[in-house]
Amino acid sequence: MSTENNQPQVTNDEPVLVLDDKKYLIENLSDDAKMIVAALQSVGQQMQNNQLTGLQLQASQESLTAKLKELVEEVDSEDIPPSE
Repeated sequence: MSTENNQPQVTNDEPVLVLDDKKYLIENLSDDAKMIVAALQSVGQQMQNNQLTGLQLQASQESLTAKLKELVEEVDSEDIPPSE
C-alpha cells in the first residue's frame, strides 16, 4: 500500500505502519515512534474535522449572504431619497 502525499498510514486490519511504501509492526517501534504515530493519527482526524467544519461554515456563509441580498433588495425596492 502506497502512502498519499508521503504521509504515514496505519492499517485498520493489522497494527502496521506504512511509511514510504514500507511496513513496520507498531509493536516493534520505540515508544517515541508510537507516540508520533498516535499524534499523526490525531492530526489527520483533526484535519478531516476542520475540513468538514470549513464546508459547513462556507454553506452557512452562502446562505446568510443570500438572505442578506433578499433583505437588501426589499429595502432597495422602497423609495428611499438619496442622502445629501
